[in-house]
Amino acid sequence: MRDQRLRQRIFLAALACLLAVTAWLAPGGRAQSNGDILAGYQWRSIGPASAGGRVTDIRALDTDFRYAIVAAASGGVWKTVNAGTTWTPIFDRYGASSIGAVAIFQANPRILWVGTGEANNRNSVAWGDGIYKSTDGGQTFQNAGLKNTFQIARVVTHPTDPDVVYVAAIGNLWGFTGDRGVFKTADGGRTWQKLTAGLPNDGKTGATDLVMDPGNPEVLYAAFYQRLRRPWRFDSGGPNGGIFKTTDGGTSWKKLTNGLPAGDTGRIGLDVYRKNPKIVMAIVEHGFQCGGGRGAPAPGPDCATMTKLGTGIYRSEDGGETWQYLNRYNNRPFYYSQIRINPSDDQLVYVLATSFMWSRDGGKTLTAAQAPFGPNYDHHAMWIDPANKDRFYLGKDKGLTLTHDHGASFIFFDNLPIAQFYKVATDMRDPYAIYGGLQDNGSIGTIGFTRDILGIRNDASWKMHWDDGQYVAVDPTDWRTVYSEGTQGTFRVVDPIGHTDTSRRPAPRNIVNFQEATGKDPASSEAAQALRFNWTSPFIISPHDPKVVYYGTNYLLKTSDKGLTWRIVSPDLSKSDPDKNAIGTGGLTPDATGAESFGTLYSVSESPIAKGVIWAGTDDGNVWLTRDGGGAWAEVGRNIPAMPKGLWVSRVVASAADANTAYVSFDGHRSDNRAAWLFRTTDGGKTWTNLSAGLAPDQPVYVIEEDARNPDLLFAGTEFGLQVSLDRGRTWRPMMNGLPTVAVYDIVIHPRDRDVILATHGRGIYVLDDISALEEWRPAMSSKPVHLFTERQTTMWVDMSRSGQLGDNTCAGQNPPYIQPVNFQQRDRTHLVNTPVITFYLGPNASGNATLEITSPDGRTRPLTIPAKPGITRYAWDGRMEAQAAGGGGGRRGGGGRGAAAPVPSGEEGGAPVFGGGRGAPPPHLAPGSYSLKLTLGSDAATGTLVVREDPILRQ
Repeated sequence: MRDQRLRQRIFLAALACLLAVTAWLAPGGRAQSNGDILAGYQWRSIGPASAGGRVTDIRALDTDFRYAIVAAASGGVWKTVNAGTTWTPIFDRYGASSIGAVAIFQANPRILWVGTGEANNRNSVAWGDGIYKSTDGGQTFQNAGLKNTFQIARVVTHPTDPDVVYVAAIGNLWGFTGDRGVFKTADGGRTWQKLTAGLPNDGKTGATDLVMDPGNPEVLYAAFYQRLRRPWRFDSGGPNGGIFKTTDGGTSWKKLTNGLPAGDTGRIGLDVYRKNPKIVMAIVEHGFQCGGGRGAPAPGPDCATMTKLGTGIYRSEDGGETWQYLNRYNNRPFYYSQIRINPSDDQLVYVLATSFMWSRDGGKTLTAAQAPFGPNYDHHAMWIDPANKDRFYLGKDKGLTLTHDHGASFIFFDNLPIAQFYKVATDMRDPYAIYGGLQDNGSIGTIGFTRDILGIRNDASWKMHWDDGQYVAVDPTDWRTVYSEGTQGTFRVVDPIGHTDTSRRPAPRNIVNFQEATGKDPASSEAAQALRFNWTSPFIISPHDPKVVYYGTNYLLKTSDKGLTWRIVSPDLSKSDPDKNAIGTGGLTPDATGAESFGTLYSVSESPIAKGVIWAGTDDGNVWLTRDGGGAWAEVGRNIPAMPKGLWVSRVVASAADANTAYVSFDGHRSDNRAAWLFRTTDGGKTWTNLSAGLAPDQPVYVIEEDARNPDLLFAGTEFGLQVSLDRGRTWRPMMNGLPTVAVYDIVIHPRDRDVILATHGRGIYVLDDISALEEWRPAMSSKPVHLFTERQTTMWVDMSRSGQLGDNTCAGQNPPYIQPVNFQQRDRTHLVNTPVITFYLGPNASGNATLEITSPDGRTRPLTIPAKPGITRYAWDGRMEAQAAGGGGGRRGGGGRGAAAPVPSGEEGGAPVFGGGRGAPPPHLAPGSYSLKLTLGSDAATGTLVVREDPILRQ
């Protein structure tokens, strides 16, 4: 029994990795469907949780570090009550997944606050819809207002009064619209007051940090900051920022200046020492710098001493009345600017930046922690245990860690599935692999199904390369040829076997017609300036020739030799506006990383049915078409009606049904326009139909995908999830079954298996298994009383489960719905059981019971009784040709963990779950061959076939 309980704990621990997962298949005899034909479909999360993801805030109980909540930059809010052994997502069904701040009311930890909208300022951050409150420990939340603040940097609660809360709202990153500043509620969030007496109120400068005196809740310090991001430039800093103090709970404020630098300031981080709140520290961005930015000039003579005030670390020991300039360090302040004082020792000071920096002398000198096996890099959040100075949580782009020995060693929480994918691709292996590019975590590969009862464990994934991973594509005829890239055109060819990584970046020296196309000598110093690469440079493999790859810069390039040589096949397709191209970026602190590279291609698509018909879209609003592989181009975007010009083309997709048909989506959020924009042409771009009307408002469309087998079936990924159309874009509906609120950046439909694969920017990869029924669906079918769809081939997958004894921190992605973990012998290992999925439709008047008869190749027939309900049902057959007697022994489920994406099939006519015939009984195993299906409801019947094959691994 002890071993049995242990096995069950393993599965339950895997379940805790994503408690939001729900079952969707109808177990044998317990059909679950309704008139909505989408109701039977459910997304499954496959992680991987080991890929990390940006963490923006961490709060824990002062009296118990095990109780903590974590804000993911774009992956919602997570809670643990056991120091991260397990995590529960507590914010999956609310208005935003971008989180800026969280807070726990320490006197009653059932009161939680969530400030939505990440307050960091990089090019990929999103926005929120105000502040939320929970009074039941995160089981439910209510929106408490401030919906127009876009991005919230900090939430500060009163130590004893649950009704008093302060919010620092930095405001909209992409425009000077909306609300920003410091807000206060005195009635638990029912009403809010914007505090303005003595604070900036110019509509441009928001609050980027807020701290409270731990001994006097009437005393607070606020940091104000002006910044603006546009598609082509980021500006950090303004004249009205700085540090402000109140001593009367926000009624009035005073700007602190004595010892702080004059003039424009940028982002500022603050902290107050817990034991002596007169000690306040700040990290201040300022225009005078000594080599602090990427692209900054070399340090001048004024950098030899600390006399001239500028960017860096400041300390006050009199409550902010005077400040001492300690250190000029300030790495990429727009992205970090976080400083912490150890609550037990004011000489221990931490600066969160690219490196995790700490000081043992109050901030005068800093030492970088070791990487990569320590805390790694790109740090944003920290919580230090006030009862143990050596214990702290640390959040970064790579996820979350915990140390108990002041950083000598760290626990990495690889059970938080908050990966931020940009793009996704698959290969043609069986089962297939999935590849994707991640925010600041490189590009990885993983497997969609691993033949493991536990699910898709973290060690099924592998790193291809570092950088911010972007596009990936796999040669459909050779899975060992993987094309991948980081930012700014770092194109490479990767072999998953041996993990070789060969750079093939397009450059003047390897573009055979560079001088002819650009007019510049490829050997000249200015040659490289002729090519502009987007942060996310698009490339595709031609659907007509896998040796041909098209790559987008401001030109379209083509290679037929895996990038050894390239050819330019277009003119400059951007608007090439000199006021927006290569003009510098960063504001007070230069930050030339390529994130603002502009006037480039962002999406490329070749018609699958007409070679050389290529569509291309740019980040400055152009849409182009060539019909001869690049010989001649026409700008057809000018024909798109009724939308602002110059918006970012997020995706252009050539139809698989018609060479003259294409879809184009625009994403205007970078121009402070969050409307949904989606259009279709059926005449080669001469005219366009607006498909935006049925889309959810204020949800920019990031990706559009047309199904290759059913052009009526469209998928649209937005900032807040996925929408689907069954009528070629005339109407839309959300398709969020099992999918949390999250940004969907990319969509791929596997060409063989017909699975839909999503790249979410905050919750990893999601898969919708086998949409072949939706591909087959036509509106005329709705009048049929009974319909059996063409069933996808069923594979009797071999059980290759590896797990021995695992802890409760085990995290694994969900298995497909046709796999169930079952323990047959009570004390033996849990087995992988194949449960073939049979999909059918029953008309709107369906009621009573339907009968499904399955006839094996050897002539045996098994009748199954299924409750009849309108709509599509996905029925999980237990894989037996004979019903097992209920109670026949040992039908224990394998724990139902995250590896189990569907309920265990039950016996005939709704009996108990039975698979085994007692201890020693083998798992059910269907013989290969063709099985006949007959579905009957009253006097109506439909017939079909289910083909069963052996696992292809048995042929290897």
